[in-house]
Amino acid sequence: MRQGYLAGSFDLLNVGDLDVIGQVRERCDRLVVGVYSDGYVRKLSGRLPVVPLNERAELLRHVRGVAEVLTHNESTDWHKLSDYFTVLASQDDRAGDLAEIVAPARQTSSRELQAALAPLAGAALQRGVA
Repeated sequence: MRQGYLAGSFDLLNVGDLDVIGQVRERCDRLVVGVYSDGYVRKLSGRLPVVPLNERAELLRHVRGVAEVLTHNESTDWHKLSDYFTVLASQDDRAGDLAEIVAPARQTSSRELQAALAPLAGAALQRGVA
């Protein structure tokens, strides 16, 4: 059985996030999603997430194809994860060369949501991801 792990903030869950989840899910039999802790989102983007960790995790538990949801923070060891998961993926470059960076093929059409997500996208662009 191919187990996959996808890490991301999943703040303001949208069609782009669902697209990324679907892409990774197609590569494995069982998908575990790591949701960045509030502190880790703040470290990466310079701001706290709009939606708190417990609510982001609860939303993801209800997404088709997600078998389990874990908290992912700066102390999460990608090398240890590679012992358990065949497919490692991330929405940013935090995993270095261990994980494939997966970008959404679709974006939300909501201008308000795009504006709210812009700081996260800007942080990713500054790190060379997007």
